[in-house]
Amino acid sequence: MNPEPKNDAPLPPTAFLIVNSQVFPLTRDLINLGRKLDNHIVIHDPRVSRNHAQLRYIEGHFVILDLNSTGGTFVNGQRVTKSMLYAGDSISLAGIPIKFVQDAPKMITQAMDRTGPLPDLRYEEPPTQRIDSPKT
Repeated sequence: MNPEPKNDAPLPPTAFLIVNSQVFPLTRDLINLGRKLDNHIVIHDPRVSRNHAQLRYIEGHFVILDLNSTGGTFVNGQRVTKSMLYAGDSISLAGIPIKFVQDAPKMITQAMDRTGPLPDLRYEEPPTQRIDSPKT
C-alpha cells in the first residue's frame, strides 16, 4: 500500500460514500476500497478486485485512483485511472454503484448571507377592472 499523502487542507465534515445503501463517512486523507478485508471500505462482490481503488484527499478535493483493477473504475460512466470527484458523482467499481456526496456548508452560508430573509408578504386580490360592452 502507498503511504498516506501529506495534506494541509482539513477534511470536509460532510463527505461520504454510499455503497449498497450503507453510508461511509470520509474521515481520512486516504481510503482504500476493495474486496480484501484490510481495506477501509470492503465491498463483498467477486467483480471487485482485492485492492480495487483508492480515495485521496489532495489540496481540498477528493480524488479516486484505480489500482489496476480487473473490472475498472468509472466516474459518471467514464472509465478512469484518476479523477477528481464532485458532489453527486456516480462511481462504479466493476459495476457496483457508489455515490459520492459532499455538502458545501460554506457555499450555502455565503448564499444565505447574500439573499437574506424574505419580507412579510401578504396576498392581495389583484385589482380588477370592469369592462362594459359597448352599447349598440
